[in-house]
Amino acid sequence: MLINFSFSNFKSYREAQQFSMQRTSSAQKHERAGWRWREYSTVSGVYGGNASGKSAFLDAFGFVARFVTDGFDPNFDLGARLQPFRLDSDSRNRPSEFLVDFLGTDDVRYVYELSVGNGIVEFESLRTYGGTRTSRVFERERENGGYSYRYGRSFKGGKRAFERMARPESPYLSVLYAANAPSVKPACEFFRNRVGFYRASLYECELANLSEDLRRGTPTAKALTRLMASTDLGISVVQRKDLLDELQESSQQPGNPREGGYEDLASGILALGHPELSREERRKQAQSLAKMQPSPRYEFVFTHRGMEGFEETFTQSEESNGTLAVLAFFSLALRLLSTRSVGFIDEVDSSLHPVYVQELVELFKDPRTNPHQSQLIFTTHDVSLITRAGADQRVLDQDQIWLAEKDTEGRSTLYPVTSVRSRWDENFGRNYLHGVYGANPRPAFHEAFASEMARLQEADAALVTDEPRG
Repeated sequence: MLINFSFSNFKSYREAQQFSMQRTSSAQKHERAGWRWREYSTVSGVYGGNASGKSAFLDAFGFVARFVTDGFDPNFDLGARLQPFRLDSDSRNRPSEFLVDFLGTDDVRYVYELSVGNGIVEFESLRTYGGTRTSRVFERERENGGYSYRYGRSFKGGKRAFERMARPESPYLSVLYAANAPSVKPACEFFRNRVGFYRASLYECELANLSEDLRRGTPTAKALTRLMASTDLGISVVQRKDLLDELQESSQQPGNPREGGYEDLASGILALGHPELSREERRKQAQSLAKMQPSPRYEFVFTHRGMEGFEETFTQSEESNGTLAVLAFFSLALRLLSTRSVGFIDEVDSSLHPVYVQELVELFKDPRTNPHQSQLIFTTHDVSLITRAGADQRVLDQDQIWLAEKDTEGRSTLYPVTSVRSRWDENFGRNYLHGVYGANPRPAFHEAFASEMARLQEADAALVTDEPRG
């Protein structure tokens, strides 16, 4: 579970930024759900104009997670993945710094700090919280061309052997995990197994994961199958059999015209591939193959209803992108909610209707559908989530709304609505669109566009005038 995340000098962010999933005291008073950790939010939405830094914020956390997970791999390209702020000479040469405050897989609170610059790790530290104080697990710092190491009392394992495995371009946390150091396992597994990143416009990737789940018959796939059957989306799961499966099945039925046909086919293929086998050996192997149960294969079919109860089914390749996107997000939600996870989704509204975006967010706000208190952090332009209409409540609370804004020098800033003077019950969507909190794009290109159109019309008129007359 993510608690706080700070970073600086990464992509469009030059100065230090502080993002938090900690709830304000006012938010905890308004919260009615019976969460285990009432002090931590389960959702946060990041708003801002195009190119304001929303995606760069997700990329900053993504860098840390992937560095911890894959940084010990010699093929990990640190230079390509680490992108400091590039719009001044000083930032290009300064380290990028990150701090992640989180609950590990053992429910212990950890703080992981990382400073990376010029292709090497400058500083790295892992600490645990005990009440209001922290205790060191390990610390590594670059000094005089080498590294100094410091460890806490709870650290277990062969320290000198671990240090010999370390490389300047790799995180020590990954080294210790690869060496099975027990002191860092719960912290490292948070990044490896509890964090996921998704770009909504690439929902086909989730469909590929779903197809694999269906093939393996995972609990998630079975749950999604039941879920689809209980909705009115017209989506269901069927077992698919090709001609070879049907031949194998009929081949085992006495009296069927195709009885023994599969054995004959298998025997012929064996004769081509293994000419050294005798006819009797080929027949025995063919009979054995015919008795093997084929692996079940499933696919989604999409049912559309017409007039007078008429129904027609469509394959996945024939279905609309909108329906496929809904299916992908049902699958994604099930995977994130089935175990305690932190899901980062970029541009959540790019593939989903606002109604489905709202439903997705609501799933994470309800302990009945989110029993493990998983978290959803997303970027969006959908103001319906922060707008009040009549007696309806907002989907996102005041402390769950974050804003990204870029200044005239290309520097992004990330800040919560709670840092701007506002009331708990105000209409944040309307105010956001009117620029009350900043971060909302207010394009100034209308007049410039009109001027260019006038120039184009003048140019067209000049061409007509210059045409030779017959």
